[in-house]
Amino acid sequence: MRRVGSWAAVAAVAAALVSFPYWTAAWESSRYATTVLRDMLVFATFALSLNLLVGYAGMPSLGHAAYFGAGAYAAGIAGQRLATDQLHVTMGAAVLVAGVLALLIGALVVRSSGIFFLMLTLAFAQMVFAIAFQWTEVTGGSNGFPGVRRPSIGELDLSAPDRVFMLVATVFLLVTWLLWRISRSTYGRALIGVRENERRMRALGYDTTRLRLSAFVLAGALAGVAGALAAYSARFVSPSDAGIGTSVTAFVMVLIGGAGTLLGPILGAGIVLYIERVLSSSIPYAQTVLGLLFIGFVLLARQGIIGLARRALALATR
Repeated sequence: MRRVGSWAAVAAVAAALVSFPYWTAAWESSRYATTVLRDMLVFATFALSLNLLVGYAGMPSLGHAAYFGAGAYAAGIAGQRLATDQLHVTMGAAVLVAGVLALLIGALVVRSSGIFFLMLTLAFAQMVFAIAFQWTEVTGGSNGFPGVRRPSIGELDLSAPDRVFMLVATVFLLVTWLLWRISRSTYGRALIGVRENERRMRALGYDTTRLRLSAFVLAGALAGVAGALAAYSARFVSPSDAGIGTSVTAFVMVLIGGAGTLLGPILGAGIVLYIERVLSSSIPYAQTVLGLLFIGFVLLARQGIIGLARRALALATR
């Protein structure tokens, strides 16, 4: 009975999230709030994909924006070149391109670890950024790629802002559910084992290289999904979407919220986007606040917000 109540509560929260533009329509700032929340959900999806690498597989990447940008460009270019706005075509292109790119890069980097892995992911991401910046005929170069088609599902047009929000929220919930299932699966526990002690997992008979590569590709494909959602939302793709700034932003989201948890990256994305999009209009030093917040968590609370909450709960129940 308790479990049924929990699932009912989750379903109610999910329904409230998807229908947010409708039950807040009477608010004076409803449209702005919907836009900010939509962007939070896009980056929460992106942060969740990075968390699969950082939090579960123990592979801290500074190049994850390469797959976010690849997915965004793939969705936009596929819609233009194929003259279609069908979701399964443009989103499928984003997942395919980001996943294949992650496979190619992952095959070269997953055997490394530590600072070498970090620098290799950064180097390859910078190559992707350079391609996006210089391949003017395809990506638009420094001018970006405008006019991204918003998707449709059959005859259902999703181009209206409230329907784009519903699409973003629905995909976010599906990605969250998928990663929740993975975290509770044998595969997810094997990834944690690789993170904790790869040598022992190898001795137990696990192909740790294959495990790491599979996580790398899955995380890249999910980042491509987030990139496609960003392209639909803004109807524009910029080379900066594949740049180091976007990778660092996602990394900060994961660390502030709590790596290795499902809720942490979501909270981190909400906090970072709130500071960048809302707080910045109230105070002139919003980026400084974000930097100080990040430094504080790195020095004092490396387990992030979720770690602090667990510690406080443990102290309260003693």
